[in-house]
Amino acid sequence: MILEMIKKKCLFLVFIILSNICNSSEKIDLNKKIQSFSWNKRIVLFITKGKYIHFINEVDDFFKKYRCENEIRNLEYIKIVGNEVSNYIFPDKYKNKYGIWLIGYDGQVKGHSSDISLLKKIHHLIDKMPIRKKEMIDSPGQNQKCN
Repeated sequence: MILEMIKKKCLFLVFIILSNICNSSEKIDLNKKIQSFSWNKRIVLFITKGKYIHFINEVDDFFKKYRCENEIRNLEYIKIVGNEVSNYIFPDKYKNKYGIWLIGYDGQVKGHSSDISLLKKIHHLIDKMPIRKKEMIDSPGQNQKCN
């Protein structure tokens, strides 16, 4: 009888432990993730549904083709596609929205588009920013690095 009670308690404890392990997959707070790059990286945030393969490929191709130019401008690429959306807690300004956002060092949105139009002008947009202008003055040879 005592052995039976011990078995039941052990099974109960195993059940509780397994339940906690299964529920421990915490969501990523997008706001905190963005803030973790503050004053170190500019961010290109890309959120889209998985069915927009052409859109996804165009954005990925941009980051491959302009890898060097993006590195010089301290761009961090955050890509949230398809079912990955359910892994995140979104602040209101991104909730149920799709597209591409440029987020500055200060965490503020500097540009947005629901297509690739932002990517076509992103380097020019960044290069007009006051901090970027200072970066270009402080490291004049850096831009020639990609040529």
